[in-house]
Amino acid sequence: MQFVHFCKIEHGSSNQTAATVTKSVTINEDLSWSVNVHGHKLIAGKCNALCCVKDKITTKAALSRLVHQIDSLSVCSGNPDSHFLELADARKGIFHSPSKNMVAFIDSFFPVMFEDEMYSRTLRCNECELLVTNNRCDTCKQYRCTLRALHSQWLRQQKKTANHASISSHTNFRYLKTPERQQRIRRLRNEIVNKRKEVERLKSYVNVATEQHGIYIEEALEKDIKQIMEEKSNEIRKTYQADSFQCIFWNQQLELLKLKDKRQIRWHPMIIRWCLSLKLLSSASYHALRSSNLVILPSERTLRDYTNIVKAKTGFSTGIDAQLCHEANIDSIPDHEKYVCLVFDEVKIKEDLVFDKHSLELVGFVQIGDINTHLSKFESCSMPQKTPVAPQLATHMLSFMVSGIMTDLQFPYVSFPCSTISGDQLYSMVWGCIRRLETCGFKVLAVTCDGASSNRTFMKLHQSGDNLTYKTINPYANEDRPLFFISDPSHLIKTVRNCWANSYGHSYTRKLKINGQDISWQHLVDLYKAHRGPDCATLGLSILPKLKWEHIELNSYSKMRVDLAAQVLSTTVAEAFAYENSPHTKETERFVRIFDKFFDLMNTRNTKEFVLKRKPNLAPTLIILKLKSV
Repeated sequence: MQFVHFCKIEHGSSNQTAATVTKSVTINEDLSWSVNVHGHKLIAGKCNALCCVKDKITTKAALSRLVHQIDSLSVCSGNPDSHFLELADARKGIFHSPSKNMVAFIDSFFPVMFEDEMYSRTLRCNECELLVTNNRCDTCKQYRCTLRALHSQWLRQQKKTANHASISSHTNFRYLKTPERQQRIRRLRNEIVNKRKEVERLKSYVNVATEQHGIYIEEALEKDIKQIMEEKSNEIRKTYQADSFQCIFWNQQLELLKLKDKRQIRWHPMIIRWCLSLKLLSSASYHALRSSNLVILPSERTLRDYTNIVKAKTGFSTGIDAQLCHEANIDSIPDHEKYVCLVFDEVKIKEDLVFDKHSLELVGFVQIGDINTHLSKFESCSMPQKTPVAPQLATHMLSFMVSGIMTDLQFPYVSFPCSTISGDQLYSMVWGCIRRLETCGFKVLAVTCDGASSNRTFMKLHQSGDNLTYKTINPYANEDRPLFFISDPSHLIKTVRNCWANSYGHSYTRKLKINGQDISWQHLVDLYKAHRGPDCATLGLSILPKLKWEHIELNSYSKMRVDLAAQVLSTTVAEAFAYENSPHTKETERFVRIFDKFFDLMNTRNTKEFVLKRKPNLAPTLIILKLKSV
């Protein structure tokens, strides 16, 4: 095969740079021509500067014009901006489209000239024209807008990572990645060193200022302060009433100054209430105010004795019953405000023992009620064992709360320390709460809990026949009133999202299907990458404004967040699937719409919310109709 090859050899800006072929023209045997620029083959149909050149070179004059024209044209400078190259280095030098095709790359074949400055590298678009009459081709110009958007998004991600690693960040260490954790540890160490230096500097400053300008307070001056307060006491009594807080505070401080033994302090109840309010607002501020010695305030140990009206303990208490009746004003409210719902759930606690100095007992063992405790002891004694069974430490706290249906009553009622709870043990606890509440005058209409296996077992214990158990007879009610079992919608929506996440994703433990089509988590991942992913070239408004990476890549912390589950199973995501109009995601779109309606029906707060949010499913008048249609 015969061909003619013309090359242009150039040297870089430095003398140490070897000679490089920057442009080359090849005339093939069939008289067709091809051009290589900086090691890349030029596509003649996409180069506007060579669009008028014929496909074949038939004369020497045409060849001379082609070589002269290519030599006179400039090489496209691409985008040699340093911040774009920094972004490209973070992406390993290549930009991809949502379809995984290469869009742009770093070109370091030969230095390029841009605005009278030489750059050793540039970011070149994959469809670059290479040869231009000016500095940059139209393709690279248009891609600059996408690069600006990608760079802005990358900066936000870098700032978010830096915030997680900052000292002021509230993100827990276990949720940080290894580089973020190491960076925060380094910053904390540097902060400790700087704070120690600052403390030493302030100490030396205070010592010098004290020696130069300090005044030693003698005992006589202290007596003068007491005398001044005693002389001004009459003016205080004339200005303020005797039972006012100002007068009580003044008299209390005056009495405290007269005391020689601090153990003789007797605090006024109004002072105790005021100090409790300060400490509950900010414990650190109260400690700083008390340590300043400007005023004499009770210690935190003293305030702790006044914190609880009723002594806190596990299990049922008549004092708690009386406090609940007083809080709800049970004797004077109408009958419809006496309807309440019993809510219970488990809370993780630290496994440890604490000595109670009042009862002289160790607190921290499992206590699940008298009946359950005796049954557990009887079961352990009846089993043949060589060694006695040690008392078990509690790892969770099973808490019951009374919530008003027609009122805003929210009252923590009783707690039981436990480790593992079963459905039969829950039976005596729940019905014990209902019996005591009905005796106090409340009307328990429903029991609400999450979908744990023990809670489902408890509901099945009331099953009659093969029907679904959603209510039972309340034997403690004065009238014929049933007791309804309600699974918490927030837990249900998280369960649905987790099942969907494990369908062809995450742990791959489920394969959800409707009408023969897969309900796959990968559908949502592809949707996110197409509209919100890092390689997304879409600018401006997005059809998924709330969807973030934490919605897609779930961890143990994000799986517990209800807001992430509700935003994934929302109308916005369903409309995004409808916008894509893919035949493979039709059933996934329907799946999302069904559970969005379900959550709206169970999450109605008031009668006007559906108007403000423009969601008809939130209207309370449509609940019965929607339940029938679903």
